[in-house]
Amino acid sequence: MRELIRNARRSLQAEHLKPSLSHVERKAGARSYHKEAELRSLADHFKDQPDYRSRTESYPPKALATLMLLAMLCDAPRGQKDLAKLARRLTQNQRRAIGIRPSPDGNFPAPSQSTFSRFLAGVDAEAIEKRVLEIQSKVRGQPADKELIVVDGKQPRHGSGESILTALTSPGQFLMGCARVDTKTNEVPVARELFKKMDLVGRTVAMDALHTNEQTARELVMEHGAHYLMTVKGNQPTLRRNIDTAVPEPTAGFSP
Repeated sequence: MRELIRNARRSLQAEHLKPSLSHVERKAGARSYHKEAELRSLADHFKDQPDYRSRTESYPPKALATLMLLAMLCDAPRGQKDLAKLARRLTQNQRRAIGIRPSPDGNFPAPSQSTFSRFLAGVDAEAIEKRVLEIQSKVRGQPADKELIVVDGKQPRHGSGESILTALTSPGQFLMGCARVDTKTNEVPVARELFKKMDLVGRTVAMDALHTNEQTARELVMEHGAHYLMTVKGNQPTLRRNIDTAVPEPTAGFSP
């Protein structure tokens, strides 16, 4: 979940909402300067986010999801500890605006690191992804048809061995979709499932050499109406030899 939202960062940068931070401010920790109306608008995107808990608490899912989105807009780190730090730097009015409920003393508390840990473990990642894509569409519209879709997997720095496969457009950096790759499988079958969630008709999908195989190419063309751009390395000597035979080597634009 955390990596899913992190991979959406560039897709959600609305310039009129993104503050400019000095070097000193970045070192001290990010702070949100968004007005209450702006924060309520962000929180409205998650207002129907279902609760994964059995009892009502101070931090509804929409407030925690909004805080994660806010961290992206503020260029803040997005580990649980960093999210809690950003939340503590919000004013009482800002906390109220994103949907945090008041405590018995009338104050609006800041969620702790453990609160974000429980949220990330219990929230429906696919529901969050769907909402992030909806926000992106409202803020940025749709990516140009000519933009390349790049599929790549990354392993979280402090993860458990699982990785996140992400599809982004280039150069626009629109998020097209994400999928979790657990330790029992690899990116190849996960990518094929990810393709089913995207509209790929007429678009070109680029992948690294791990995905260079006949089945993936066939599904992209026959089932999704897409084009593909795959990398061929020396571990596929027959395919490499066929390409060298069928495709002439490009003429160098300069003398070696």
